Amino acid sequence: MLRVKWVRCFRECTHKSAGREGLAPDLWPPHPEAEARVRARLERELAQPERFAWFLAERGGEAVGVVSAGLFPAPPVYQSLLAGLSGDELYAADSEVLAALLDEAETFLRERGAAVFVTTCPARASKRLAHLTARGYQPLTLWMTRPVDPQATRPPAVRPATEADLPALVRLNAAAQEGRRRANPRFWTPHPEAPARFEGWMRHSRTLPDRDVLVHEGPGGVNGFVVPQPTGLPPAHDAAQVGTLDDLAADDWATFGPLLEAAHHTLAARGVRTVQAICPADWPQRRTVLEAAGFRTANVWLIKH
Repeated sequence: MLRVKWVRCFRECTHKSAGREGLAPDLWPPHPEAEARVRARLERELAQPERFAWFLAERGGEAVGVVSAGLFPAPPVYQSLLAGLSGDELYAADSEVLAALLDEAETFLRERGAAVFVTTCPARASKRLAHLTARGYQPLTLWMTRPVDPQATRPPAVRPATEADLPALVRLNAAAQEGRRRANPRFWTPHPEAPARFEGWMRHSRTLPDRDVLVHEGPGGVNGFVVPQPTGLPPAHDAAQVGTLDDLAADDWATFGPLLEAAHHTLAARGVRTVQAICPADWPQRRTVLEAAGFRTANVWLIKH
């Protein structure tokens, strides 16, 4: 096992894998400048060895696997937690190579203080999922996708958020944070300053041109909100075609319907083809509502304590 020191290693492995977009082409469409973008990411991360590493597996002088590993702090609205993420970029010729790559990635992350290990896996990669489960990983987050409905309209009860709506967004998000905390308290325990931090983020989000902050107005006032926003994907893929719904909350599950329809309308107007909704794996009510709306799990984040 070698630390990656030259870009061609990842290029060789990704050309051989060619599998991620095949497992979920709606989530991982190829980017026309994939090779240059991957090169830029690899060079950037190799310049930060205290935080990132790439490991290459070779057999008989041939590259047979590669994995990325990196340290990431918790979002500001959650308690401080240093997570070690591996597998955002991963190719392994067989299970033996996969085990060796993950051993190296976990050792690197552990030695640098990672409190938990998180890895990502396409939902249809059954052999890889089975291997990760055997290593002690359990589903953490489901990345659920469906095509954007180009015929969707914005329901009358849904409108853009105003400054006056911020307290309602904070209240709704606190309930959503509690749902995440119940799903995995180790990963999603809210920070004591979460309300103020979230309010500041929503105030800033209203000024960003690449997203929309939408609220649902019920008889008693604002009772739901959604933020259709851009998606972060590995650099080999075209994120412009995918939108994300992470900040999505309501007082009742029925309100998800008009919020999701409004999100489709907004994303379609931006030329987005696929929408993904983020759902904690151990939050069955949220998953059921999203499945009823046509979402299906395309990618899974798994956690190992």
